[in-house]
Amino acid sequence: MEFEEFLTVYMDDNSKTFLLSKSDQQKKLFVDSFNLIREYFPQCDCYTINNEKGNYNHTFRFGIKTSKESDGTPQITIKFTKEALRVSLKEGVVKEENRVLNLVTIDQLRSILDSIKSKLRHKMEGSKNTPISYFKVEKGSDMAMKNDMHECANEIQPSPLNQILYGPPGTGKTYHTIEASVRAAEPEKYEALKRNPALSTAKSQREELIKLYKSLVDDDRIRFVTFHQSYGYEEFVEGLRALTNEEKQIEYKVLPGVFKKISDDAANTNIKKSLELNTNPRIWKISIDGVKPSTIKNYCFKNNVAAIGWGHTGDMAQDERSPKENAYFEGLTSQNKNTITQFCSAINEGDLLLCISSAKTIQAVGVVKGDYEYKEQGILDRNDFRHTLPVEWLKTDLDLDIYSLNGNTNLVQKTVYELDRFSEADFFQLMEKNEISFGQKPVPETKDNYVLIIDEINRGNISKIFGELITLIEPSKRAGKDNLETLKVTLPHSGNPFSVPDNLYIIGTMNTADRSLAMMDTALRRRFDFIEMMPQPELFKDKVVGIDLELLLRTMNKRIEVLYDREHTLGHAFLIPVLDALNVGGDNAQNNAFSELKNTFKNKIIPLLEEYFFEDWNKIRLVLGDNRKEKSGLKQYIFVESKSEKYNEIFGENHGLETYEDAKKTFTLADFNAQDSVWNSPTAYQAIYDDTLLKSPANISDDAGEVTPSSAQ
Repeated sequence: MEFEEFLTVYMDDNSKTFLLSKSDQQKKLFVDSFNLIREYFPQCDCYTINNEKGNYNHTFRFGIKTSKESDGTPQITIKFTKEALRVSLKEGVVKEENRVLNLVTIDQLRSILDSIKSKLRHKMEGSKNTPISYFKVEKGSDMAMKNDMHECANEIQPSPLNQILYGPPGTGKTYHTIEASVRAAEPEKYEALKRNPALSTAKSQREELIKLYKSLVDDDRIRFVTFHQSYGYEEFVEGLRALTNEEKQIEYKVLPGVFKKISDDAANTNIKKSLELNTNPRIWKISIDGVKPSTIKNYCFKNNVAAIGWGHTGDMAQDERSPKENAYFEGLTSQNKNTITQFCSAINEGDLLLCISSAKTIQAVGVVKGDYEYKEQGILDRNDFRHTLPVEWLKTDLDLDIYSLNGNTNLVQKTVYELDRFSEADFFQLMEKNEISFGQKPVPETKDNYVLIIDEINRGNISKIFGELITLIEPSKRAGKDNLETLKVTLPHSGNPFSVPDNLYIIGTMNTADRSLAMMDTALRRRFDFIEMMPQPELFKDKVVGIDLELLLRTMNKRIEVLYDREHTLGHAFLIPVLDALNVGGDNAQNNAFSELKNTFKNKIIPLLEEYFFEDWNKIRLVLGDNRKEKSGLKQYIFVESKSEKYNEIFGENHGLETYEDAKKTFTLADFNAQDSVWNSPTAYQAIYDDTLLKSPANISDDAGEVTPSSAQ
């Protein structure tokens, strides 16, 4: 993209004027930097700040900023110096000495972005705005004025908190959960995606939607579960599980199910973001120089570090250590080896660290802020305290009893180990109960939305799975900022209070062919919005070797609806592979598409019809229109041939079967693999829906439009 085109596409008038005044080297370096940052963080916003006098401060910021915000949240900042560019990273992203870079070549920036990509990925997911985007909103452009006039029409409609997508098989219910879940989790990004003129085709828009969906799944904000007959409350909410402890003994623990876990995460999303915790943080117990007051412990609290002894092992992050250091390590007990290994390699950035003050209480709580570091000189006068971790100590003056939270189990003497009897949500709940807050940490007002997708929701026993929580999912009973009707229940296994947050969306899918909608649990029906998804024959406008796919699907479904009901019709998804093969193009597109159509009938449609009608082949013949092909000249287009078998000819006389009839009608499905199979004839498929072919058999050539087995396979 040329520099002038770059300015037109991305920059407002002030930024254009500013950039045009710079040297050619600076122009190129800035454009390359812009494109490289967008390569690493495709959704990030780029913006400048408009001051009170209306002048622009031409420091270009990359991060997240909505059109309604004045400052936004920048993670990367680019400022022009006299000769080059200066790139600054937000505090805490890298070490302070590496935070500012005087950029001379683009390779310098690439190196920095490589090192911070994973750390900033979630903090750079904006709406892909650029200075020109904000300029249009600020200056009230024609587009903005039009949006104001139609504010009601363009207002983002909230997704239902509880919804079920239901319909016959193959109507794209699971496919549409991607769109529904993204819309619920990120409504603004979803709307921006729909209105983005750069996404000119449905395919490219779908690709962008799937990217956003996958990023939300990676962040654990969208989760998926499938109900089945044996699925229960223990897997969904919480239950006792048998686990093996470090001593290889079986013990029973109360573990949260998928619904409680996502509810806890949704309720605590702001606290976790504020503390910069992992998506699934682990909780570690640590004793720093014992449980009594000590200068080492005070030093660690004041200098935001955690430290343990056994420093003579050498640097545990090094691949090779001296024989003396290795010998020292090998001479330790297995418990001490395990402690050192866990501290140096198992504890991750974003985990919680609890420093104990007794067998039942903790003195401090902190968040791990970086990687293990070996300090050769030790700490203060203790040269054995060389293993360290950077920790932001949030509270250091606690006397918090966690005995009951820890399953009525004392904290053991081991210096470092994981506390896995409770989750971070349980710990936050205990802090709240004791009116302890992380006061120095501002908590965002707006919570991230979470989505739980329940596939095949009607296949599970709803009363058994949801239990007492069926009432709590009602919008009026959810836990929210301004909800006065919030309900809480005490969970039977853990005894903890529990409520469902108002930023958790539940999306279910239901195949109506599996179980009638009328049989659904009444309690579930009252609490969910039901969104019907029916077959869409109108999606198929093209013909495949003369076969009108729209008429084919529409005609078969009309017959199925009369013979059975509309809940057992054939979904359009069955024919999507045919359409895909056609859209690939090429000289063999038509033959490839016809081959897919034959495979669809063989592997999907015919087996499904057998299941629907319990192998009542006469009804299957009616769906395929074979009953109208028995006249002379049309028999070669019959898929299911019927034949009357007389009892006397089969069994002989005195068979005792003369009740109401003396013959039995049998049916034979045409062989898909035969050389001259009817399934290889496009005319046979056309005859399913085309009456003119049936009325004028003389006009049909025996091989008209026929596809040979070799080309149809």
